[in-house]
Amino acid sequence: MKLKKEYAILLLVIVALAAYLFLRTDDQTSYEIPRLDAVENNQINRLVVTKNQKRIELRKADEQWVVGPKAYAADSIKVSNMVRSAAGLTLTALVSESKSYERYGLGEEQKLHVEAFAGKEKVRDFFVGRRAPTQQHTFVTLAGNPNVYHARGSIDVTFGHTIDELRDETVLKFEKSDIVVVTLNRGDQSATFTRKEKVKEEKEASADSKAAEAPGPEFEWVDSDGNPVKTADVDRLIAHFADLKCDDYLADDAKEGLKAPLWTVTLKSDQSTHYLSLYDKENQESIEFPAAASGSAYAFILHKTRVENFEKSIDKLLPAKSPATENQAKKGS
Repeated sequence: MKLKKEYAILLLVIVALAAYLFLRTDDQTSYEIPRLDAVENNQINRLVVTKNQKRIELRKADEQWVVGPKAYAADSIKVSNMVRSAAGLTLTALVSESKSYERYGLGEEQKLHVEAFAGKEKVRDFFVGRRAPTQQHTFVTLAGNPNVYHARGSIDVTFGHTIDELRDETVLKFEKSDIVVVTLNRGDQSATFTRKEKVKEEKEASADSKAAEAPGPEFEWVDSDGNPVKTADVDRLIAHFADLKCDDYLADDAKEGLKAPLWTVTLKSDQSTHYLSLYDKENQESIEFPAAASGSAYAFILHKTRVENFEKSIDKLLPAKSPATENQAKKGS
């Protein structure tokens, strides 16, 4: 009888504990996560990100995103990620109602204030803190709502860029197959290479075999005297510059102070002309070469390793050493 009583008491304890745990869990998940109004990516045409009263504005002008008061061309991939993250902001869990923000990277000096606009209407207004321990979420708060939530994704990285980091680093862009003339100028050396269609040798063949082959035109590169040059050498040179990004930008007025270039590569298509000019370094210990290109209104920097790679291709078409290479050799000896 005593054993039955003990079993009954134990069963009651288990039931009570189960009920407590159920009610506690139910109480924890009874909160409501705010539901944000749907926003399409293409609705957003302006973004403002503020940290410590430093404000970065991105806006869409004539289908091109620009950044900052000087309207620098913006990196399309980074901006697309920002727009997509703002439009698709998704809250997944309530983290805190304590109004204690420092631990979440949401203190006054830490947080990023993100505002997204569709025309004059503000469609998103939220604050971004640090990454959550899950690494799959970021701590955020909404404007007018003191609670801290998990937002899906690593949006701290998405919005945590400076103006310089948001600038489009592309300084040359063209289709390689469009280029028909390449001109190299280096010191007192110059050379021009023209792409021409190869003349095919006529061979006797049946009408059926000719129709079956129907090959497209083949091209070769020739110098100014009409002599063939290695197609692979010219194509490799063109490939260097077809989608060229700089390593950093110089001051906005630096282009005006550039002197005679060490070398210039000019590439012409039927519709346009592109060029890249490289200038001597400020001092021989530097690894940064100033440069200018047709695809940028601003002077920029190319690192030494990239320049050396470009010059290997130039040397195959202009065999003598470049002034830059000679200067480096003299300093190294």
